[in-house]
Amino acid sequence: MTVLAAILAILFITLVIGIPLIEKYSTEKSDEELNKITRYMAPLVFIVLIGMAIRYFIS
Repeated sequence: MTVLAAILAILFITLVIGIPLIEKYSTEKSDEELNKITRYMAPLVFIVLIGMAIRYFIS
């Protein structure tokens, strides 16, 4: 139980410190950049789902 509490504490501290830093130093993405990123999202999700199904049925 202490390992779980330690992991959750580290994640919480990372979020508390990381999110403000990301918001402060990140730049706005243009619509073209966002379209490039979202174009790859559906195929990647599909590949991950197929991989999870294969892993489920093998084990």
